[in-house]
Amino acid sequence: MPLTVRAAPGRKAEAERLREALARCGYHHDGDADLVLETGDHGLELIREDTRPPLRLQLDFAAGRQGYRLAHAGHQREGLIRAFGKLPRDGRVLDASAGLGRDTLLLAAHGFQVTAWERHPVVYHLLADALARAALHPELAPIIGRIDLREGNANPDRLDPPAMAAVFDPMFPERTKRAAVKKDMQLIQALMPDAADPDAEETLASLRRHVERRVIVKRPLHAPAVGPDTPQARVKGKSVRFDLYPALREDDQGSQGFSRINCSSPTNR
Repeated sequence: MPLTVRAAPGRKAEAERLREALARCGYHHDGDADLVLETGDHGLELIREDTRPPLRLQLDFAAGRQGYRLAHAGHQREGLIRAFGKLPRDGRVLDASAGLGRDTLLLAAHGFQVTAWERHPVVYHLLADALARAALHPELAPIIGRIDLREGNANPDRLDPPAMAAVFDPMFPERTKRAAVKKDMQLIQALMPDAADPDAEETLASLRRHVERRVIVKRPLHAPAVGPDTPQARVKGKSVRFDLYPALREDDQGSQGFSRINCSSPTNR
């Protein structure tokens, strides 16, 4: 079933631009869910209309839980920030899988200059719309100004100077069924029914070759590591962990052992 782009009253021009952008990249939704991408007065919204009530997803970085995390992003208790280690606050970092933007915003709020990629066209436009709206808030504008959002697969080799570090949150098929899945994840699963990243190992290897210090891979707490190499270290939270891999150099040989670093704060992508 194709995804429908729909315009709220007075928003036809925005909807047409969105249709053209999705057509240019060849996007076609192949899932069974009845999905609508609606341009409205309050921003872009993804709606699943074959449920009762309909499920709705609109990213909002100016309120709610995400706003709380931004306000407290300077605290080193955040697992993701701890995983980046002692990088300069204004250092350049990569988010190779921006998703719904939560980790991207957290890194930018910490002070990093963030280049973020999102490969799924619909998710990219939801995130780009949310960032544009957030930039209108004076307290968030400096944070949004530190984010360079790009559509497509991560291309770290194109950055000059190279990034100091990168984070990668690959998607894998669910191994267990949970009774309750958050609304936003229900919609993302409907949007991407075959959401596994088949090239996760290649992406990790590419990132390691093109960063100066380390790559952080975000994983469910008990999931296997990505690729054949053993993480050099791990930062563990309540439900997720961050596997740390050193940058690769031409003379690097084999895998390396790891140590464990524990923290209590989970982080959501």
